[in-house]
Amino acid sequence: MERSGSGSGAATLGRAVLAGVASCLVLASSANATALGVISGQARVVDGDTLVINGERIRLYGVDAPESAQQCKDAKGAPYACGLVSKDALDKKIGKAPVACEVKDKDQYGRNVSVCRLGSEDLNGWLVNNGYAVSYRQYSKDYIPAEDAAHAARKGIWAGEFQVPSEWRKQNKRGESGPVQPAVAFSPNPTAPKKAGGDPTPNCATGPAIKGNISSSGEKIFHVAGGKYYDSVRIDLKDGERFFCTESEATAAGWRKSSQ
Repeated sequence: MERSGSGSGAATLGRAVLAGVASCLVLASSANATALGVISGQARVVDGDTLVINGERIRLYGVDAPESAQQCKDAKGAPYACGLVSKDALDKKIGKAPVACEVKDKDQYGRNVSVCRLGSEDLNGWLVNNGYAVSYRQYSKDYIPAEDAAHAARKGIWAGEFQVPSEWRKQNKRGESGPVQPAVAFSPNPTAPKKAGGDPTPNCATGPAIKGNISSSGEKIFHVAGGKYYDSVRIDLKDGERFFCTESEATAAGWRKSSQ
């Protein structure tokens, strides 16, 4: 009887241990799935389609932004650093707000290929819809409608000429600059205002327009022609940025001069 009771107790204990182990494995698996599924927190913008959150490098899914060293042409044919413009736009969009990225895959470089959201807004789609990136059709068709809308509205890179980022990378890897791809045939609106703060490229009697930029931290800084960042800074009037014709005008409006 004692042996029978002892065996029954051991069996019961064994089953309990196995059940406990199984339960722990399920919980661990569930926690791991959650950790791999979403990466969230404050983001550092590396370039127009790459973020770092909590040390994890993230590649935005289905979109392709111009590279940091890439040059495009604006509506008047003037070259500008479109890759830096895309990066700056994304940086300003996110600011200090937390970003949540749903990981879909890992790429060959170990990056988390993700759809990232700022609140409920899809940042991948925002980039394409505003002409800061194109749909990466090789991997996804999700953002083709957004690209078509940006193209039709001549937003961002679609206002002038650019080379598709994937082609730019291929050709520059071989040391070739490659031809520039025309985005659309576009002539500036002749009825647009020609004053500082109105037209994207105002005519100032004093020389090139001064660019009143607002940083990601909200600081108002103006850049004059010849300054280190003048050519790469793009002005977005919708965000409250503006142009000035004189430094005194910029200073009076609350902007400070860039130190570089």
